[in-house]
Amino acid sequence: MLPVHLLLFLVGGVMLSCSPASPFESGQSGSLHLERSETARFLAELQSVPGHQCLRDRTDFPCPWKEGIHTTQMTLEETTSCYSQTLRQVLHLFDTEASRAAWPERALEQLLTSLWSELQVLERPREQDQSCPWPFALVIRTYFLGFFSYLKAKAHSACSWEIVRVQLQVDLAAFPR
Repeated sequence: MLPVHLLLFLVGGVMLSCSPASPFESGQSGSLHLERSETARFLAELQSVPGHQCLRDRTDFPCPWKEGIHTTQMTLEETTSCYSQTLRQVLHLFDTEASRAAWPERALEQLLTSLWSELQVLERPREQDQSCPWPFALVIRTYFLGFFSYLKAKAHSACSWEIVRVQLQVDLAAFPR
């Protein structure tokens, strides 16, 4: 039999893990949280080259939502729209011939399917007139153009894809909710 304090700790942990982590995820029956977790997991599973082999290929991709533009002033709808735009850019990046050559087919298909599912959850309740504010949308586009340019300059090498994968894994997790 478990001690009472341990039982209360476990029950509290389960209750916390079942509640929405933020207003960005509320009202969407927790499916967005699940989809974000799945996308993060599939992005992590894409790793095909040990990171330490790619240290010489590192570069700085300044994340637009970590520095510079203040996303705290955006409404929930604008944040949702900007996150949708970001996911569409990730899809555009990974749904290319060069990407298909770089990653195992099954792992890549799982990631792409997860991204599509996450987009569907995000766009289901959204109103058509809500969009990502123009300055922030432009910064997101520029951020992803940096990935495309970097990959092209590195001839889509395995290490360049690994650098991009890790950067996106970190930056998507930090997207404001």
